Amino acid sequence: MFDKSIETEKGTIYYRIKDDKVSITSYSGRDTELIIPDHIEEYPVRKISKKAFLNSKALRKLVLPDTIRKLSDWAFAHCQNLDTLELPRKGIKLGRGVFTGDEKLRRIELIPRPGEEDTEVSMTDKEKEDTAVLLAEVSRMKNVEYLLDFKEAGSKDWFRRLDMALMDILKEADEEGHTEMILCGEEDIDCTIESFVAERRREKSRVSFMRLIHDFGISDSLRTAMTDYIKSHTVGSESSEAWEVLLNEKNHIPEYYKLFLAIGAINDKNFDDALLSMGDKAPEMKAYFMREHVGSGSEESFFDQFSL
Repeated sequence: MFDKSIETEKGTIYYRIKDDKVSITSYSGRDTELIIPDHIEEYPVRKISKKAFLNSKALRKLVLPDTIRKLSDWAFAHCQNLDTLELPRKGIKLGRGVFTGDEKLRRIELIPRPGEEDTEVSMTDKEKEDTAVLLAEVSRMKNVEYLLDFKEAGSKDWFRRLDMALMDILKEADEEGHTEMILCGEEDIDCTIESFVAERRREKSRVSFMRLIHDFGISDSLRTAMTDYIKSHTVGSESSEAWEVLLNEKNHIPEYYKLFLAIGAINDKNFDDALLSMGDKAPEMKAYFMREHVGSGSEESFFDQFSL
């Protein structure tokens, strides 16, 4: 059976029809934004096939139709610049590694299905925003595939299950998994225990930042645990991975450095060390710390920015 094709603005979508259903088999091109049609040749588009969009490096935004039912193995793997994915709020079967390597995926937005718009309206803007961002974060995490539940995402139960998984991540020993990495036998991977532990702490810091900023429905216990984690890995501490994440990866995002100051991760004891560590880097963050440190507000003042 030969694939057919339809042209996009800057590329080609290839597809196959079987049993009156369409599968998108592959794509080639330089589209930055792509909307997959709900029907092709009057047949519903049901599936994105294995590796269909693998290495689509130009793609930044992708919209899937309400007719979609399955995303096969590695369907969107290594779309290195994919920022936003829109898909219907429904149960969708996922294969392995659908979003592997999509490190810039920032939002998975859920589109209300026909006839269910009223339910979507009942969600606040913050709930929709936090759900989209946290779904994208979940797509990069290991062993939490069950949270890629596009029908239930954003519900109270989904946030509860998310927070349980995040608490487990925080509690897991930093050395957990090091032996498995050693056994992988890949010589190009730095498998020293020191580098492994440092990266695990950075991962925990990243997810703590993310959940504290996008904090809709967060439990008090997780908020406390994540706040304490960041404060215990700040500049001047025995290990400073949370500070490293802020300084080297997130210094251009105001929500991150405002949170860092608001929870007390910058304080009288480490303020001078923080400024020295920044040097000429991150001038806007540095200016904010210098302006706001004296008489800075409480932790509550930061989270009030996201209150309903």
